[in-house]
Amino acid sequence: MSSSIPEYLRQSVKVKEIIDDIEINSFKVPPHKFFVNEELTYLTLPLNVEEKVIINKINELKLGRKTIEKLYAIRLDSEPWQYNELELPDLLNNEVDGTSMESKGNVIFSAYIHVNGIKNFLKIIAFKYVSYVEVDIVRLAGYRGIVRYIVHF
Repeated sequence: MSSSIPEYLRQSVKVKEIIDDIEINSFKVPPHKFFVNEELTYLTLPLNVEEKVIINKINELKLGRKTIEKLYAIRLDSEPWQYNELELPDLLNNEVDGTSMESKGNVIFSAYIHVNGIKNFLKIIAFKYVSYVEVDIVRLAGYRGIVRYIVHF
């Protein structure tokens, strides 16, 4: 990794998932604080910015500025006292398509993501508030899970 990649950006753990007899290339999402490269692609979609901008914003965490913060990444199929890592499909290493949804109220981005022919695998939604944007990635296929980010611009 180059020196411009912040310490908060970790190497991802790749996994193969089988959902409805379809193989999905996925990665494990750190539960909070740390990011993996594949998450950057998820953030560029709703924020409509380049990956470099996201890396710079994450890097500002070193200076004590919370510009992009991952609140949590959790699976919703297990008991609260058990921990299983959430997995998300790698958007660059699968066949990916999407369906945009109408934005209402403070929603600035809303789309269903279809992966390798599995409709509505994910829903990505971004809410604009006065001082920040909230980005939620909701996993709907296989098992349910959610990743929530707060982005201050």
